[in-house]
Amino acid sequence: MPWYSIGVVLKIWRLVFMRKYLALGGMLLCLFVAGCAGLFAPHVKVEPVVFTHPDEMVKGEGFMVLADRRVFAVMAFLNAAGYDEEVPGTQMHPIRLKVRKMVADNIARSPEKLHAWREYYKSRLMGAWQYVDFALSLSPDYPFRRIRPDGELGYPWTGRLLANFPEVLNDFWVTAKLDEVWSKVKGDYLAEINMYDVGRMKQQMTFLWDYLRMSRSDMLLIVQVPNPLERHAMASGAKYENYFYSIDGPGSTGGSLDVHEYLHTFVNNLVKDNYAREMGKLQEYFNAGKDAEISKPYPDPALFAAECLIHSLTHRLSVLQISDSTIRERIEAEVDGLTKGGYTLLKPLYLLLSDFEKSGKPFDQFLPVMLEKLPKYSP
Repeated sequence: MPWYSIGVVLKIWRLVFMRKYLALGGMLLCLFVAGCAGLFAPHVKVEPVVFTHPDEMVKGEGFMVLADRRVFAVMAFLNAAGYDEEVPGTQMHPIRLKVRKMVADNIARSPEKLHAWREYYKSRLMGAWQYVDFALSLSPDYPFRRIRPDGELGYPWTGRLLANFPEVLNDFWVTAKLDEVWSKVKGDYLAEINMYDVGRMKQQMTFLWDYLRMSRSDMLLIVQVPNPLERHAMASGAKYENYFYSIDGPGSTGGSLDVHEYLHTFVNNLVKDNYAREMGKLQEYFNAGKDAEISKPYPDPALFAAECLIHSLTHRLSVLQISDSTIRERIEAEVDGLTKGGYTLLKPLYLLLSDFEKSGKPFDQFLPVMLEKLPKYSP
């Protein structure tokens, strides 16, 4: 798949629908509920993750594509417990439909457990991405147990709120006969991981850092995890140990490196470090876009600015990799559409990337200049 499929065509849907909705208000409410209920995270015996099914992974230098049983189990649970989201007008992925049917048949004789699981999911007020993030702190196979500390959680408060989730998930695994379900869909998952080209992913990573004129500072092993039980065009990232996981819903990457999620590993902090000096201007852009549907997942102004910057970078990288003028025009039209749709900073930052390209400076050194050149917000 071409580069532009990484963050352009279908990523719009990913943003239109809530990726991190309730991440602030819901977090506070959930912490209050968890505290009142006395849910405190148990002591975690920290262990390295060890993947013991070599046929369920594809490896390359610095990269791995994994059919992750933790993600499979958690998503099967969520689909049974009430997670029915899908892009309007889009059919659920065939693997998702297959798993939902098999699980429903297997738990049909346990209506009381199904009711309890649905109440569990309903009461947590959490998005699927937060469950998936938590899942990656578990051992890689059934029976699941915590092996990574709360400090590595992308959402640390989930350590308390989901303290008993491994036990819930293990009970679900047995009741839903997930061992049998996995054996029936494993071939489908292997087909998914073999759609990735780890050699191309390495090339994309090299192109990214060459464009930024920066030396890559991390030594992360990039792990792409296809997640067909998710809705289309949804993706999320998480870091545990020396692994950076990109959890890819159908259509979110096209079997390529998810540059968007990877950029979050350093762009967020880069923007945060430079935000204060241009706070006035940036706040105006945030105020103008914060109530839009695609902006609601980013209630923090600096995070909003980082998201806009990352989209400007991924769109520009896409344009640079495409020779077809029609596709390039489509990509740039999407820049306009996302900017008008709520990402008010996207187009102004996108335009300033031409100055960066002419400057010869590393991106981290040019960003202060870029923000200084940013014009004041004008509707």
